[in-house]
Amino acid sequence: MTCICNEMALLSSCFEGPEGQPCTMVVRTLHWTVPDYWIWGLPFFLFYSTRSSQFLHERPNQSILRTLLCLLFSPMRRGISKFIESYLLWKLPLQKYGLKPDHPFVEDYASCQMAIMPENFFSEADKGKIIFKRASRWWFTKEGIEFDDNTKVEADVVVLATGYDGKKKLKAILPEPFRSLLEYPSGVMPLYRGTIHPLIPNMAFVGYLESVANLHSSELRSIWLGRLLDNKFNIPSVEEMIEQTTKEMEISKKTTRFYKRHCISTFSINHSDEICQEMGWNSWRKKSWFSEAFSPYGGQDYINKEN
Repeated sequence: MTCICNEMALLSSCFEGPEGQPCTMVVRTLHWTVPDYWIWGLPFFLFYSTRSSQFLHERPNQSILRTLLCLLFSPMRRGISKFIESYLLWKLPLQKYGLKPDHPFVEDYASCQMAIMPENFFSEADKGKIIFKRASRWWFTKEGIEFDDNTKVEADVVVLATGYDGKKKLKAILPEPFRSLLEYPSGVMPLYRGTIHPLIPNMAFVGYLESVANLHSSELRSIWLGRLLDNKFNIPSVEEMIEQTTKEMEISKKTTRFYKRHCISTFSINHSDEICQEMGWNSWRKKSWFSEAFSPYGGQDYINKEN
């Protein structure tokens, strides 16, 4: 059996033992992948998931002084990205297989497109079980797939791992005029606190805005939404909410070319801080200053709702 697939995690389903035909993986856009959560012996969270690490990155509503500090720290941000890239290029045969992205690692992290490499992925490629094919366009033929460079691959099975287009599904659900307002005014859904569209009443979108840890951030937004429905606090005006979401979008545009992914990973802690403050909670959730500075935030930090 010959298989064509465009998703790393699904390639194992294409293997047919040692005598089976190889699987061709079609790569349209290159993104950085990591083998695990350790970089040159250091835990990955130290680089992006602590208050101290996110202090290097811009965030919405920051002061002029902090804007100047972020400008001053820009070489350090690039250095951290290069440091991680150097490890990935040493650890993984990305250049050997033509899989090294042209953009910095931080752009994939800032757009929530960093992926974990499946176990034994490149060892299977070394055995010839996985063949990589770079192509921007392709179409079906009677025998398999033809690519935009006129090359063809015969295939018995084609696995289409196209992802989840949530925006398209939402447009199919919403009636007009709300469908047209979904991406107004920036071309990206302007979700206040990652939950409420200022121009669409009586509807909330939990889980659409991405972060590094979607589970705990979505849970926190659900708590925020529940308290809002219980009239525990008031939200700003429509104009103020749009202004806030526009600021978040401008930060994303400065950080990554993939900003339309709508990800807040480089300022996720600040995002959670603002949600906590709006609910009347203490935004600093750790037990010590050291933990606040150098420990990652997770769902367990928001269990105690009394603080």
